[in-house]
Amino acid sequence: MKLPSAHPSRRGLPLALALSAALVMASGPALAQTAPVTPAAPQVSAPQASMYTLEQAYAQLAGAPSVTRAALSVQVAQQNLDAARSALGLTVSVNGNASYASAAGTASDGAATQTASLGGNAGVSVSLGLLPWSNSQSSLRASERSLALAGATLHEAQRSARLNVTQAYFDAVLAAQDVQIGAQTTALRARQLQVAQAQEAAGNAAPEAVLSAQAALQAAQSAAAQAQGNLDTAQRTLESALGVSLGRVTFGAPAPADLTLPDLSALVARARSGRADVISAQNTLAAAQDTLDSATRDSALPDLTASVGYGGGGAGTLSASLNLKQGTLSSAYSVPVGSSASGSGGRLTASLSGSYVVYSPAQRASLSADQAGVTQAALSLTVAQQNVELDVRSRFMAAQQALSAAQTRQTQLQVAQQQLLTAQARVQAGTATPDDVQSAELTLAQAQRDLLSARLNAQITLIQLDNAAGGPQ
Repeated sequence: MKLPSAHPSRRGLPLALALSAALVMASGPALAQTAPVTPAAPQVSAPQASMYTLEQAYAQLAGAPSVTRAALSVQVAQQNLDAARSALGLTVSVNGNASYASAAGTASDGAATQTASLGGNAGVSVSLGLLPWSNSQSSLRASERSLALAGATLHEAQRSARLNVTQAYFDAVLAAQDVQIGAQTTALRARQLQVAQAQEAAGNAAPEAVLSAQAALQAAQSAAAQAQGNLDTAQRTLESALGVSLGRVTFGAPAPADLTLPDLSALVARARSGRADVISAQNTLAAAQDTLDSATRDSALPDLTASVGYGGGGAGTLSASLNLKQGTLSSAYSVPVGSSASGSGGRLTASLSGSYVVYSPAQRASLSADQAGVTQAALSLTVAQQNVELDVRSRFMAAQQALSAAQTRQTQLQVAQQQLLTAQARVQAGTATPDDVQSAELTLAQAQRDLLSARLNAQITLIQLDNAAGGPQ
């Protein structure tokens, strides 16, 4: 078998090494000699960019629009609860009425007479929700449930805003890395194009090699521009999430986080009790149960009212009454005025009145509907708990995959480091060009960026997992 001649490769490699070294050493002065000289424009110093850290972003989370809206909902729920608690005490009201009457008559002597009377009464009344099923007690329980839901919603809004801020900040960090890598790639592709052009001029490269190098340079320039656009977009997204304007800032990689998977069983237990979806379903079930209990009492208890009173005449009248079905105790005191104040007092009165529904198809149908509402609410609660558990388990799997990807990127970084050492050794041995070292350095920078991206993505998935479980207890 006839082997190909080795003379071309022996001639081409030293020539390529010489051309590459010459271009690296002389590209700057050569370009300076051939470029036209233009008068320098006055330099305007740009404002110095300051470092903006992730901790600073977290400190501004309280002013995020979503958090502000949820906090206002909590304030409204707290005010409603305070009002419901106040309603448990005495309700005091004043009342009164006045009347005027005149009548024409004839006296015994036949003369016409005109009589007039002015009367009325003034009083004060108080009421108290005494029994556990009174309206004030039901309102209190409903307000407590509303406050618990508003609090859970606020916590979820805070965690969601924190996740959005973290994601936007990490995107900005990666975009800044891409901008640096894009600049390095563009410089390397430009030198490779110069080498290809020099090789073509020396007759050692075909024209398509120059075109390929030119296309690689154009692709690197496009990628660098895209990276800068991604950086601007990430900063605007962060500003939108925080509701502030950051101005001219730079973003630094955050401190390495502890990438450890938490216990899945504990996460599921937290989610099944602490997620806002579950709390909302629990509130719906509790409200349906209250409605059923009220309907059951209405059908079982008579509408019974007991009242007692004492007084009369000018001394006034004191009365008290208790309504069994409504569970309220009320008392009133009234004083007659004017002509109504006449009469004797000291009378004691007592009364008992009531009614009971013996047969009502409509009441039975309403009771059946309330029972069905409780059953449906219980099923909705079960579904909500199953959904949050499924969400936690899927987030847990995503976190496992993200941590595995980070370990893979760590190994790839070690490979890139070894490739750089190999390229440096080959240059010292005279079997590679400085551009090979720079290409290996670029590969290492890309591997470092990929490892950072994998670790940040793993951190995001762990935050999402914690949020799916209802956040820290």
